[in-house]
Amino acid sequence: MLKVGHWKLAYRWLVIMLGIGFLVLIGGVQGSESLLLVALYSALAAGMEATRIQLECGSLSLSSSLVLTALVTLGVPAALIVGAAAYLLGDMLRQRFTHATVFNAAQAVLAILVASYPYHALGGTVGGFSLAFLLPQTIFLAAYYVVNHALVGIALFMEHEMISWTQYKVLAGWDLLATLLSLPVGVFFAQVYEYLGRGALSLAAVPVLTLSYVWHLYAQIRYAHTEIMKLYEATRKIGTSIDLNTTLDLILEQAKRLAPYDEGLVYLIDGQTLMPVAHKGPVPDTVRYGEVALGQGFVGTAALRRVTEMLSSDNEDEVVGSKCVPGKHKLALPLTSGEQLVGVLVLRRQSSPFKDREVQYLSIVAVQAATALENARLYSEVAALARLDGLTGLLNRRALLENLTGEIARCCRYELMLSILMVDLDNFKKVNDVYGHMAGDALLTKITASIKAHVRSVDVVGRYGGDEIVIVLPETGAAEAYEVGERICNAVRNLTAAEVLPVTTSIGIAGYPQDGTTAEELLTAADQAMYRAKRLGGNRVLSFAQLTPSKIQEGSGSGGGK
Repeated sequence: MLKVGHWKLAYRWLVIMLGIGFLVLIGGVQGSESLLLVALYSALAAGMEATRIQLECGSLSLSSSLVLTALVTLGVPAALIVGAAAYLLGDMLRQRFTHATVFNAAQAVLAILVASYPYHALGGTVGGFSLAFLLPQTIFLAAYYVVNHALVGIALFMEHEMISWTQYKVLAGWDLLATLLSLPVGVFFAQVYEYLGRGALSLAAVPVLTLSYVWHLYAQIRYAHTEIMKLYEATRKIGTSIDLNTTLDLILEQAKRLAPYDEGLVYLIDGQTLMPVAHKGPVPDTVRYGEVALGQGFVGTAALRRVTEMLSSDNEDEVVGSKCVPGKHKLALPLTSGEQLVGVLVLRRQSSPFKDREVQYLSIVAVQAATALENARLYSEVAALARLDGLTGLLNRRALLENLTGEIARCCRYELMLSILMVDLDNFKKVNDVYGHMAGDALLTKITASIKAHVRSVDVVGRYGGDEIVIVLPETGAAEAYEVGERICNAVRNLTAAEVLPVTTSIGIAGYPQDGTTAEELLTAADQAMYRAKRLGGNRVLSFAQLTPSKIQEGSGSGGGK
C-alpha cells in the first residue's frame, strides 16, 4: 500500500510528465516571425515573473497577460511555451530554481490547455483582437485561474499543508487581482502588436516591466521593514520582565509571531539535564514532563553542540527520554548567554519546514531570550535570598508574615484549620554569654535544621526574631499541632543533651479560627502561651486554650520535660 509521501510524489510526477508531454506534442511554432515573437513574449513573461510582487500571504504577477497575448496573436502552442517559460526563466532570474519550478511550469501548461477549450468554444480565434472577443478572453483567464488553483490545491492537500481559510482567501484574492489586471494588459499588448508591430510591443512593455520592478522593490522594502519591526518588538518585549514565568511565556509568544508553530517548549539546563519548564500548544505529556540528557536525541544534540538543529521528515520521530515522539517539522535552538548554555527552545509544526528567514530571526531572538532568562534566574535567586534569614536559611520575619497572611486567607476562603507554633530556646542566652556568639550561631543553625527535619514539607518554618522560631502548620488542628510541638521539644532536648549547657524549648500553640483570625492575633496568642510555658520552667508545650481558666488552671501545662 502506497504511503502519503508516495502519493504526493506520484502526483507531482504525473503533472510534470503530462505537462512536458503536451508541451512537446502541441507547443510548436513555425516561421521566424513567430519564433521571435514567442521569444519576446517569453522574455517579457519571465521578467514579470522575476519581478513578482511578493506579499505576506500571496503574490502579484502579470505574467499571465503575456500568455493571453500569445494565445490571441499566435494560438495555443505559443501560449503553452510562454506559460512554461515564465516560471522556468523567471525562477532562474530569481535564482530560486527548484523542483517546484518544474511542477509550476507543468501545471501552467495543463491549465492553459484546459482553459483554451472554453476560449475556442466561445468563438475565440487567433487574431481576435477586437473588443468583440473580450468575453472568450475573460473566460480563458478565469478558467486558467481556476485550473491553476485546483492543481496547486491538490498538491497542498496531499502534502498536508495546513493553510487557514483566511490565509487562503488572501492568497486567492491577490492571484485573482493579478488575473483581472492581466486582461487589459494582455489585450493592450495584442492591440499594440497588431497595429504597430513587434518593435512597438517591445517599447510598450518597458514601462510595464519598469512599474512591475518598482512595485517589486517597494514590496520588498515594505516587507523587510515589517519583518524588522516584528523582530524589534519581539526582542524588546522579551526583555521587559524579570519574572521567570512571565519571561518564558513571552519567549513562546514572540517566537510564534516570528515563526508560527503548533507546539512550543522551553527547556532550562540543570547540570547535565534539560528540564521542560514552559510550553504552548498541545505538547504531549511524554515531552512536557520528560527530562532530556545533554547529547540525547534531537533536543539534547542541539544543546550539546550549541547549534540549531532542524528535522523535517514524514517518517523520522524524535526520541525524548525513552519515548518516541512523532512530528513532521521540528526546530531546536540553543539558548546561550555568552558561552553559557541556558536552555533550548523547541518548536514543532505540521504545515511546512521552517524557512531560513524564520530560523535567522529566531536565532537572533534566542540570544535575547537567553539573556532575559539568565537575568530572570538571577533575580529569582536574589529575591529568594531576600526572603531568607542569612544565618539559619529559614524564612525571615517579613516572608514569614506574608506566608502566614496568605495561609489565613486560604483558610478563610475554604473553611480550613490552621495552627502556629511559637518556639523559644531556653538557656540560649547563657550559651552566647559563656561561649560567644559564634558558638551560639552554630548551635542555633543546628537546632533549626533539626526543627525543619521534624515537620512536613508543606509546613512553613521561619525565624521570628533572635532565638524565636515560628512554625505554620496548614490544615492542622490543635491535637495534631500539640503532637508536633512535643516532637520538636523532645528532638531539641535530645540534640543538646550532651552539650555543657543543654538547650530546651518552650513552645506556645495558637489555632485558627478559635484563637485569632489575623496573623497578629495568632502570633500574640502563641507568644502568650510560649511565655507562660517558659515561666512554668520551660521544656514544655502549652496551647493558648490552656491559658483560659475554664480549661486548665494556670500553671498546669504539661510538656516534654515533665
